Amino acid sequence: MSEKIVINDSELPIMKALWKKDGITSSEIFCQIKGHRDTLKTLLGRLVERGAVRTQEINQPTCRYFAVATESDYIEEQRKTFLQRVFDGSAEKMLLNFAKEENVSAEARRRLVALIEGENVC
Repeated sequence: MSEKIVINDSELPIMKALWKKDGITSSEIFCQIKGHRDTLKTLLGRLVERGAVRTQEINQPTCRYFAVATESDYIEEQRKTFLQRVFDGSAEKMLLNFAKEENVSAEARRRLVALIEGENVC
């Protein structure tokens, strides 16, 4: 995303539905999400207004919705925000905490070390 598009937690299920299958109608989106239909319509409208989602009219009043904001851009922005908020921007603090608190397998540790050292990891 060239311009930062904010996606709120309440809007995330709509974006996930579009990332899963782009170009679907509001009815198809709402079938996948629990919530009041009017609230979901409002959230979808906000995403369109902010440029996270674009529409293509099929026929009056039905539209297809397409994600403009990509899932990878969303994840990157969330990672940066989380890292800054929780670990004061320190990836080292985050990785050390993760390694200390989580049950990390030997294979996962090997892959992490290879990734940190810049090796090609598959």
